[in-house]
Amino acid sequence: MEVTNLREISETAFTEIKKNELQFTTSVKKLKTTEIQLDEALGRMRDLQCKINDLEEEVVRERSRTHELEQRLNSPPVMSFENIDNLSNISSSPPITAPGFIPNRVFCDNCDVFDEHDTENCPVGGVSPGGIRHGGLRGLSGRPYCTVCEMFGHTAAECEDDMTF
Repeated sequence: MEVTNLREISETAFTEIKKNELQFTTSVKKLKTTEIQLDEALGRMRDLQCKINDLEEEVVRERSRTHELEQRLNSPPVMSFENIDNLSNISSSPPITAPGFIPNRVFCDNCDVFDEHDTENCPVGGVSPGGIRHGGLRGLSGRPYCTVCEMFGHTAAECEDDMTF
């Protein structure tokens, strides 16, 4: 009886050991998974901290730039007789030069086109594409013109422009 009893105790202890080993293995696997997740979270946290630092530096630069621009805006440059002769040093922009001769653009009232030909040299011969014959002075056409909104296509009586200038 004593042997049977010892055998049962031994089997029970062996079963408990196997059960504990399985729990230990499961716990170790969970621990490794948790460790991997923790490492990934720490890596993301470091990346975010770097981004935060970069953004904070950018904010400092922008505040400094804003402060500098506000100072320049609030305090105009000081003029004295010494720097009146040298005004080009005050402005950082290049001097503005007057453009050379710019020829007038030719326009055809008959065809409604720029730069191809003028009304006098129109290949249509004074007749608009709609068949209306234009006459009168150069630049004037038979098209309706509104003196209110200064647009072609309708007269002042037909103008829907509520704004007057």
